[in-house]
Amino acid sequence: MEIEDTFLPRNTHDLTGHDGAEQLFLDAYNAEKIHHAWMITGPKGIGKATLAYKMARFLLNNPPDDNPGPGLFGEELEKIALESLETDRSSSANSLISAGSNPDLLVIERTEDPKTGKMRNNILVDDVRKINNFFHTTSANGGWRVAIVDTADEMNRNAANAILKILEEPPNNSILIILAHAPGRLLPTIKSRCRMLPLKPLKSATVKEILHKKFPDKEENVIDGYVALSNGSPGYAISLIEHKGLKLYREMLGLLSTMPNINVPLLHDFASEVTTSKSGDMFLLFSEMLSQFISRMIRHVSYQGTAHTHNIREALTEEFKLMEELGAIIPLDQWAELWEKVSEKIKSADLLNMDRKQTVIDILNMINSALKK
Repeated sequence: MEIEDTFLPRNTHDLTGHDGAEQLFLDAYNAEKIHHAWMITGPKGIGKATLAYKMARFLLNNPPDDNPGPGLFGEELEKIALESLETDRSSSANSLISAGSNPDLLVIERTEDPKTGKMRNNILVDDVRKINNFFHTTSANGGWRVAIVDTADEMNRNAANAILKILEEPPNNSILIILAHAPGRLLPTIKSRCRMLPLKPLKSATVKEILHKKFPDKEENVIDGYVALSNGSPGYAISLIEHKGLKLYREMLGLLSTMPNINVPLLHDFASEVTTSKSGDMFLLFSEMLSQFISRMIRHVSYQGTAHTHNIREALTEEFKLMEELGAIIPLDQWAELWEKVSEKIKSADLLNMDRKQTVIDILNMINSALKK
């Protein structure tokens, strides 16, 4: 199994920092008041999918209405409450989930467009309709049928309407688990039909503990850098480590340090590096890191001169010095405006399939021009 595969939610049994959400779901199960639809919300990489798979494993290992039957003298035996969502990792149900072949679990994600060979930007209505067919077939093992939508943010309008119809008429012994990064953008009618499980960013110490377990050979200062960039999201931190995110962040800071008289040759070299065919997800990583840097700049400028300034953890030693220099050039409202413009430019590049190298150049030139005012 490749290292990336070991971090996939379907292969991850351990979930740290979300005991409250686990207990809420477990209490509903023990009270036999389990809702037919659950929406797990929170930032990317925080553990939403890991929790969804943990809930699925629990359900598929504990069939509904598992009545122990009458006692020796005909008395009704009380159902024993389960104490955690943990299950036997070697069970048949769990082995099939890890292999992606459990017949009672359906996962809806973005699919590949056969015409382009690339992943679609959205989950389509035909993808969602699979849930309805799935829920109306008999469980292979006589238990629950569980469907996971990862994520609702990626559903187009027709797909969202199709989900709504499923929520209006839920079949017996079927559970729908919907993941959402930004639930505020979803139809209120979808949210109102789901039991909400909001996950909050984890504390830095918790993220650090997770990273140490997964990457025991990483140096302490390197782990600290990734923790600072994680925003409380261990999944995002792991993705950064896998793609050598600190190296990219350092290079980006070096380029930003030449502003407002940007080093043009360095700009073009950097844009080429993050957008070559061999760079994989580097463009996406750059986009996230730049947005995060501007967000950190906004907080830095907001806190400047107050006791809160040093509450922003430094990702790299040169970061605060750069923030001090750039933060003195333009005021807070212009940084906020820059964040909106950068976010919109990145979104447009993705939707319109614009040239990525030129997008990187345009975005960094836009920031450079703003700093010249």
